[in-house]
Amino acid sequence: MNIAIILAGGKGERVGGDTPKQFMDLSGQMMILHSIKAFSESEYVGNIQIVADEAYREKIEDAIFEDSDSPIAEKFLSFSDPGENRQMSIYNALKDIGDILGRDSIDGVIIHDAARPFVTVDTVNECLLALDEHDGAMPVIPMNDTVYFSRSGQKVDELLNRNNIYAGQAPEAFWYDKYLAANEDLLPDKILLVKGSTEVAIMAGMDVAMIPGDQRNFKITTTEDMERARQIIRNE
Repeated sequence: MNIAIILAGGKGERVGGDTPKQFMDLSGQMMILHSIKAFSESEYVGNIQIVADEAYREKIEDAIFEDSDSPIAEKFLSFSDPGENRQMSIYNALKDIGDILGRDSIDGVIIHDAARPFVTVDTVNECLLALDEHDGAMPVIPMNDTVYFSRSGQKVDELLNRNNIYAGQAPEAFWYDKYLAANEDLLPDKILLVKGSTEVAIMAGMDVAMIPGDQRNFKITTTEDMERARQIIRNE
C-alpha cells in the first residue's frame, strides 16, 4: 500500500491575510482540496495523511466530508502534527502512518505540498511506478536560464552547465522503510537543517529517479502566484 502525505502545516504568510494559503478559497474550494484530488484519484494511492495544525483540522474535515462518497473522503486517513521544520512534519507523518497501519503494510510514501494545487494523476502515478526500479522518484524541470555560481553573492565565480541542473518539484515518492530509516538517522539535530524531502534520501545514498515535471505544478507562495492559479482555473 502507498500512502500520500500532504503537507499543510505552513503559515503561508507571503500570500497575505490571516488564513494560511493552503486553506484559502481557490475557485470555490480550499486550495488543499485541489492539491489532494490527484492522490485521491490515483489507483496507486491507498490512503491520505494530512499534516495540519489543530486549529484547521475541523475546517479540513468539513470540506473533505461535504461529499462523503468522494474519493478524498474514502482515502482520508488521519492528521499529523506540524514539526519544527518541514522535514520534521514529514517525519511526524511517517511515524503516525506506521502506528496506524503497521509499518509492514506500507510500501511507499508520496509527499506533496498543499500549496501545489495543479499536480496531476499522471505525475502521481509516474512517481510511484518509478519505485519498481528505484528507491525514490521526483519530478524535475530542466533549467532554461543561464546559471551562475557565486560564493559571496556579490560576484560571479563560475558559470554552471545548465544541461546538468534541474529544478525539483513535488510530489516526491520513496520506499517507506528506507525513507523512514534515513530520517531517523538524522535525529535529533541534523534533520532540522534539511530543506527538501529528497535531500534526506540523497544523504542516505538512496537511488532517486527523475521524472519529467510540469510547469503548471508550481508552488503558490505569493499573491502573484495566487492570481496566476486563479487565472489558470478560469481559463480551463
